Amino acid sequence: MKTNIRLNPDKSVQAFYLFFIIHTSQIGAGLMGVPRILALEAGVDAWISVLIAGVYLHFIAYVMLSILKSYDNADILGIQCDLFGKWVGKTLGLVYVLYIFQLLLTVLKNYIEVVQVFVFPEMPIWLMALFLISLMVYSIVGGFRVVVGTSVIFFFLTIWLAFTIYKPITYMDLEHFLPVMQTSPWDVLKGAQQVTFSVLGLEILLFVYPYIQNKKEAALPVHLGVFFTTFLIMLVTVVSIGYFSPDQLKQTVWATLSLFKIISFSVLERFDFIAVALWMMVIIPNLVLFGWMIVHSLKRLFNFSEKPSLYTLAVLLFIISVIIEERIGLNELTNWTGRIGFWIVFIYPLFIYMVIILKKLLKKGQTS
Repeated sequence: MKTNIRLNPDKSVQAFYLFFIIHTSQIGAGLMGVPRILALEAGVDAWISVLIAGVYLHFIAYVMLSILKSYDNADILGIQCDLFGKWVGKTLGLVYVLYIFQLLLTVLKNYIEVVQVFVFPEMPIWLMALFLISLMVYSIVGGFRVVVGTSVIFFFLTIWLAFTIYKPITYMDLEHFLPVMQTSPWDVLKGAQQVTFSVLGLEILLFVYPYIQNKKEAALPVHLGVFFTTFLIMLVTVVSIGYFSPDQLKQTVWATLSLFKIISFSVLERFDFIAVALWMMVIIPNLVLFGWMIVHSLKRLFNFSEKPSLYTLAVLLFIISVIIEERIGLNELTNWTGRIGFWIVFIYPLFIYMVIILKKLLKKGQTS
């Protein structure tokens, strides 16, 4: 497998699209329940956890960009083979594939459960899974540019939902934030760690970088995407803490979606039903981007054809999503995805970066 990827210009995109790729890959199922998860760990100081996580996100984004800039036009799969050799590199690449599949399955299952709880309790899992997976396959078949276009279109179709949160803001009780800093620093850090599942997806930068034309301008859209993701998580966390009492927030599984229950219009009484339906447009870019990452990785690692790999992925995803029915099984899947993702996304790049620096120092010493 070659370290660097050579692409035709018609298969690559401009750097500013990284804003949409990064943001839509991070915002998904995790945002629906992140306020409760943070409240369980950090209490009313959960917003501090979000700040800490946001700063670390920017740091990891900088590390990832530094890793990628060390090569001409490589992704993480080629970089690992260059650093550790062919077989070790491919094994590590396979670990990435399995992790992304687990992440894809987790996003799919969490949204299906939300639809069953909020809107259609009797809807069979297989029907919703088949519909979402079909949309994923249809988008990926169109190629990388269609995948990116999906992120752009659905970003603009759903971003207006953030403005509907004005109604819960009017009912916020600022006393819920007092006293400030009552949570221990360790619990605040644990809360920051819990943010990881909500922002998993940043690792897509390590895969799409070779498809970017003007790479020198990549840093700004990447950091803007990370900033906007952090801003939305901060917004729903602060509003949830102010709107719900501490005990209510700890018992509300999907606090973000529950905020929509009090929103109503003269022609629309239950806006929360509409919000859950529209949230599918938030989930679809997750499915498309993660599915593309798997197909891309299998082609790079084992030279598998794209369409057979995609159809096989769709069948496996459908079968496993139908098998996992109980809430307990979904909780375990979500927890394990968050734990594994924390090490792969937020710790492993630091190790790769140190290996690259060490390799450069050794090469420089040999030359001298």
